[in-house]
Amino acid sequence: MLIKNFAIQLYSVRHEIGRDGFPAVLQKLSGIGYTGVEFAGYGGLSAFEMRFLLQKTGLKPVGAHIGLDRLEAAFDEETAYHKTLETAYIIVPSAPFGNAEEVKATAARLNALAPRVKDLGFQFAFHNHGVEFERDGERYRLEDMMELAPDVDIQLDLYWSSRMGCDCAAFIEKHAPRVISLHVKQMDASGGCVDLGDGVLDFQKLIGTGLRNGVKTFIHEQEEFSGDPFEGLANGYKHIMSL
Repeated sequence: MLIKNFAIQLYSVRHEIGRDGFPAVLQKLSGIGYTGVEFAGYGGLSAFEMRFLLQKTGLKPVGAHIGLDRLEAAFDEETAYHKTLETAYIIVPSAPFGNAEEVKATAARLNALAPRVKDLGFQFAFHNHGVEFERDGERYRLEDMMELAPDVDIQLDLYWSSRMGCDCAAFIEKHAPRVISLHVKQMDASGGCVDLGDGVLDFQKLIGTGLRNGVKTFIHEQEEFSGDPFEGLANGYKHIMSL
């Protein structure tokens, strides 16, 4: 077993939360074996209601995806919520990256937020999709942002970066220790998002590279399911735990 703790990004079960509610879904996720959650919304629950629910299900609040506009506009509200939960990471899940000027502007906005977030005791990171692995020169746009915003760490999405042709293991090694978290998401040969055990990404290698380079948080995210989502998540969890 490579890792003992495996969290899940709750965007993966957004439809199930909308249908069944947070309590039922978190109980199922805990039953599968996940040890933590990463938020992408709160389902209308107060911070104290969410904290009680996490304690009841034994799940740790490892992180939260908060949009850049939202974090700037409601900084005190969002950070107070996660101080109550004792969340570890605040992560910006996307931002304008369409060209070099947008990268500079995004870096400036992240730079302004970084000391405020860190002063409250959170780690602060940016999560990539595909556009960040396009190039305006020799480097990825994400690397340009990293140079311009040195206090912002990276949550590397293995699916999106691999789909863009990035050698994720080499990227982790090159940019350690700033890669602090991995989104463990599987890709098939055609670029689709599939169950963790059904694709082409070598998680034995990628998770092992992360561990050797200081990554401590591993989070399952899955955007599509071919069948029952909870069955797919359970199979994926077992696959990662068997490595």
